[in-house]
Amino acid sequence: MIWVYAAGVFDFLHYGHVRYLEAARKLGDVLVVGLLTDEGTARYKRRPLLSYEQRWETVRALRCVDYIVRQEDTDPTNTLKILKKEHNWTFDILCRGDDFQGVVPGTEFIEACGGRVIRIPYCQEISSIKIKEYFAQ
Repeated sequence: MIWVYAAGVFDFLHYGHVRYLEAARKLGDVLVVGLLTDEGTARYKRRPLLSYEQRWETVRALRCVDYIVRQEDTDPTNTLKILKKEHNWTFDILCRGDDFQGVVPGTEFIEACGGRVIRIPYCQEISSIKIKEYFAQ
């Protein structure tokens, strides 16, 4: 079994998010989504318009998602450590969009456990920010 971990905010779920999560799922047998909390999101950008619970319910409806876990920070390392300790889950693949510059947070931990990082192409046509800007006009 190949375990895949992909994280995000997923505010205003759109086809760019769906493409990202479906691509992540195709890399393995089990997809675990680290859903960033409202507080965790607010530490690096605006607080999401949809609450954690609303975003959880939306992401959970996707066929490609097997599990959703609470992620408190943009760096998934602590979440990955907790999942390993409490459930003995180790991940073969950590996904991140290819729009992220630099070393992907969580890389050191994933590689130390024998996994690897795969960057998934970012969908340029749409983003939650573009949606919010459109409706703010």
